[in-house]
Amino acid sequence: MLTRALDGLYRGAGALAGVFLVAIAVIVTAQIGARFVDASVPSSDEFAGFCLAATSFLGLAYAFRCGSHIRVTLFVQGARGRARQALLILALAIGAAMSVLFAWHTVVMVAQNYVRGEVTSGLVPLPLWLPQLGMAVGAVLFALAITEDLVRAVLGVPPVFAASEADPAAGDPHDAG
Repeated sequence: MLTRALDGLYRGAGALAGVFLVAIAVIVTAQIGARFVDASVPSSDEFAGFCLAATSFLGLAYAFRCGSHIRVTLFVQGARGRARQALLILALAIGAAMSVLFAWHTVVMVAQNYVRGEVTSGLVPLPLWLPQLGMAVGAVLFALAITEDLVRAVLGVPPVFAASEADPAAGDPHDAG
């Protein structure tokens, strides 16, 4: 049940990543159109960059759950039985530790910029925590996804990402109800 709820969060973040990707296309198209009439869209490069960061980070957890991240499985796939399970747990533990540490520092950075009232340095000043928020949310969701799969592996349950790796033609492993 918790996995289903988290899947909804990951899908929502993935959909939001798609929205920011469309926003990049709109911003770039607007800037191109503006150049045809000898005008410009203020801070368009900066806003496109913010959208790119949001797209990248908000899509991390969803991509992980779908088995879309590049993983080096040479040792895990070569091992059998308990050794394979131990290597999988080790890999997930390292990934979880790194992602939790990154998420923690990202959230702290966003909170500090909020408290300090920092603004962007472009032509259109924007509170700095706003564009950083997508990165922080994405990092937290990614850490949560890896940690959940680590717990599943420790309990002897296959990680969610493994379902899509077993049958890549199946698509999104979460579409089945």
